[in-house]
Amino acid sequence: MRLRKQHQRTILFVALVFFILLGIVMERETKTEEDTTSSQKVVAFPVELNTASLEDLMSIPGIGPVKAQRIIDYRESHGGFSSVEELKNVSGIGEKTLEKISRYVTVEGVEQHIKREVTKLNVNTASVEELETLPYIGEVKAKAIVEYREKNGPFRSPEDLLDVPGIGEKTLEKIRGKITF
Repeated sequence: MRLRKQHQRTILFVALVFFILLGIVMERETKTEEDTTSSQKVVAFPVELNTASLEDLMSIPGIGPVKAQRIIDYRESHGGFSSVEELKNVSGIGEKTLEKISRYVTVEGVEQHIKREVTKLNVNTASVEELETLPYIGEVKAKAIVEYREKNGPFRSPEDLLDVPGIGEKTLEKIRGKITF
């Protein structure tokens, strides 16, 4: 009987230690969750595309770090967004993604955020560097425009640019409103 009583005390002691340790672990997990929750930035929707940080963009359902960075890269290289629809020009964002995220984003005060010049670029006098400021015109296409112009004379209409290697209908449509002759 003595062994049995000692055995019961041992079991009781082990159970008590187990529950104390369990309580300590649970309390630590709760504190960690509270710390994590309180340190997370609360993002108000809709997110302004022309001023949003990487973290703001990543808070949008369906936008991870890669797409968020692509949005920022597009914004910086094109001077900002003039509409939410323009997100379709960002690599990895198609019609379906745009449909899912459109309620979470906005473009406000376009005039304040877009740094595009109001004046159009004259493709007959522009340098390679100036042509590179046009959307979708990199160094290769800019050089091709200048070389074509030097060989064949000035461009007379936007459609003349279609004769330049590397310039197709899609590129022409994206730069049409930004060029003059």
